[in-house]
Amino acid sequence: MQTRIKSLLTKTGIFAARQFPNAVMGYDLARDLALVVPKQNPLCFDVGANRGQTIKVLQDCFANPSIHAFEPSSATFAGLSKQSFGTGGTVSLHQLAFGEAVGQQTFHNYGTSELSSLLPLNRNQSESIFADQTTVSEETVSVDTLDHFCAERDITHIDLLKIDTQGYELSVLRGGASLLGAGRVSAVLLELNFSPLYHGQSDPLAVLTFLRDHKLRLVDFYEKERMKNRELSWTTALFMMP
Repeated sequence: MQTRIKSLLTKTGIFAARQFPNAVMGYDLARDLALVVPKQNPLCFDVGANRGQTIKVLQDCFANPSIHAFEPSSATFAGLSKQSFGTGGTVSLHQLAFGEAVGQQTFHNYGTSELSSLLPLNRNQSESIFADQTTVSEETVSVDTLDHFCAERDITHIDLLKIDTQGYELSVLRGGASLLGAGRVSAVLLELNFSPLYHGQSDPLAVLTFLRDHKLRLVDFYEKERMKNRELSWTTALFMMP
């Protein structure tokens, strides 16, 4: 009977799967996050906070999270700063980018703020669906490393490190090599780009290798987006310490 019902649902475009209590299923990111990070008051880093979308997800997942949110764009950070994030835990906002070295870099602000990056967009229309995206402005932003930022503030452990930096993920990870190498990051949530959306973007295989070498294991892929409904363009990946 269950097989027949699932078959009928599939024909209508609905996928049905059984959920097991306290088991990661790979369908619901918020549910799996709460299982992978089994704390009500985790310390979370939201690198590439944009308009605060992930902050709200974390507040829904955990009762009392401590969230450090980082957004380098002046305009986007101004909008982020005006928001009220309720009483679920604490939220500390930082107008800052992360990379492999402390310094300053050029940041590209695009018409769609979610696409803004330290990297220039690929303007080849045959390769990228964002090739025509308008460049609104370019600005110089401050860049820190995860290792340096945490050392200065005596932060010894991060329960969840979220990175959405539009192709710059590997540089952010390399800037936290000491933290990661010492096993002081329990889980990592980041975006992997398979389509060439940016010049110089992180190779997803290099990201996977880096995290494996630092003993973080893949949990699952979420929020998959495809080019022309076939080729995987980008996805969100969750990793955890075993």
